[in-house]
Amino acid sequence: MKKKINKYDIALIVSIIIINVFLILNGGKTAVKSNSKTAYIQSNNELVSEYVLTEDVKDEVTIETETGYNVMHIENGQIWIQEASCPDKICILQGKISKNGEAILCIPNRLFIKIVDTNDESDIDFIAD
Repeated sequence: MKKKINKYDIALIVSIIIINVFLILNGGKTAVKSNSKTAYIQSNNELVSEYVLTEDVKDEVTIETETGYNVMHIENGQIWIQEASCPDKICILQGKISKNGEAILCIPNRLFIKIVDTNDESDIDFIAD
């Protein structure tokens, strides 16, 4: 005796397909959100470059302006200034940054680096909202 596919079998198959499509699309969004920590590098009030900070990104960037230069190092999800031509070297002493809202500023060379994490809402309290 052959069993026929009835309307409940079709409904089950369609619902399984819809759930799988939803999980695939939602999983892709989660993967993009996990790498949303970005370092924005500005020189003379203009965006020079931006880097998504992940553990596998490793780079060294030199920014030259009319007032001097800065050498930035990016590694292990952190960014810092390794070398600078400014007289006080405060930008080097600021150290490594990796968290949302952290910044490095070199006033003599007009360089500004800021970390922005679109997923990190832990630093915002209910008063700031």
